[in-house]
Amino acid sequence: MIKKYCFIVFITISLFSYSQDINFQKNTNSIASELLVEQKLNKNGDSLILESEKIKIDQVDILNEDYFETIKVDSIKTKIGLDKLPYGNYVIQAKVEKHWIVMYMEKTKNLRADLDFTDIITNAKLKKVSKITIDVKDGQLLSKQHSVENQIEEKTMYWVVSETNSQFSSTKTMSLKYPEEINDLIAKIRLEAKSEVGRNNKLLVYEVYNTAEFMSKQLRNCKYYKKTESDYFNVIPLYSSED
Repeated sequence: MIKKYCFIVFITISLFSYSQDINFQKNTNSIASELLVEQKLNKNGDSLILESEKIKIDQVDILNEDYFETIKVDSIKTKIGLDKLPYGNYVIQAKVEKHWIVMYMEKTKNLRADLDFTDIITNAKLKKVSKITIDVKDGQLLSKQHSVENQIEEKTMYWVVSETNSQFSSTKTMSLKYPEEINDLIAKIRLEAKSEVGRNNKLLVYEVYNTAEFMSKQLRNCKYYKKTESDYFNVIPLYSSED
């Protein structure tokens, strides 16, 4: 659902500028947190800081389907520049003794349009919003946008079940996601499947027809999403990493 906001924007420069956004997901597993006491971006958000309390970090690998880099560290602390990396989703794995600590990162290009305040108000009134739906083709989710003028449409939502199975522990998370989040999750699970530590991870995506009714049922029964019949969601996963 797209939320409505009332806001005032003060902008003084009428230029288009590009910046990079880096989103980093640390490993919150208890053992990983003990081995790496620091897993974070620096203040500028363009470097990754990793630090162990006592044990040296042997190396750090940064990889995705098109990129692979190994950085030798041999120290309890390292700072790795990320500004030269191509845009995309990455698995970051740090080797501390015999353990591999797996983290994730997304680097995207952010386009900022600085406009006159009057233009913002005018454009807001005339803005076309999109209702995004997802179809499956050749095992991959595809987004489709349908333009709707002068109104706000509620987005189709998806119930996502994610299981992380590592040498340390097993974790299951379940939550509602928007369509634009799904492809990133699929890209992530496919990267994990190529690594030794993530090959047993799982991802299920279900299309929800009625969010309110589905959540009412799901909150009462955590296994509701496993039902074989329902009027509130598609009981056949739209995407399954096991297929």
